[in-house]
Amino acid sequence: MLNAATNDQRPTVLFIDDEYNNCLTFRATFRQEFNVLLAGGLEEGLAHLEKNEVHVVICDQRMPGVMGSEILRQIRERYPQVRRMLITAYADLQALVDALNEAGICHYINKPWEEDAVRAAVGRAWREYQAEKERAAYTERLLESNRQLEFALRQSLLS
Repeated sequence: MLNAATNDQRPTVLFIDDEYNNCLTFRATFRQEFNVLLAGGLEEGLAHLEKNEVHVVICDQRMPGVMGSEILRQIRERYPQVRRMLITAYADLQALVDALNEAGICHYINKPWEEDAVRAAVGRAWREYQAEKERAAYTERLLESNRQLEFALRQSLLS
């Protein structure tokens, strides 16, 4: 189970679903373990992403006007570091293929969801997010060290 001691120690999950009751149920179920943000569609979801560090987005496939796989594709383009998951009550192979190929989802969830399965999937996705963030920070530190060494070498050669 995820540590729920502080907000910094637990993942922020954006749950996108046009059915308000599904959003409320998700929040009630997982609010102790995740920082839960809710959105009824793409624009509301993007607003959350602009204001918050979101680790995982879970989006329903059947949304009015735009499919969940398309929402996740757009999120991938703008926020590639965020882990994306698709949730649906319908067995739709093409939606899954699109979500994998175009949106780069890391997990597919069937409705009704199983709480433990969602916890485990979010936990894995959050750990992947953290590891990628740590790798990027380490790479930046290496690049900065390299710049400093090159500068010192140039200074040494000039004197």
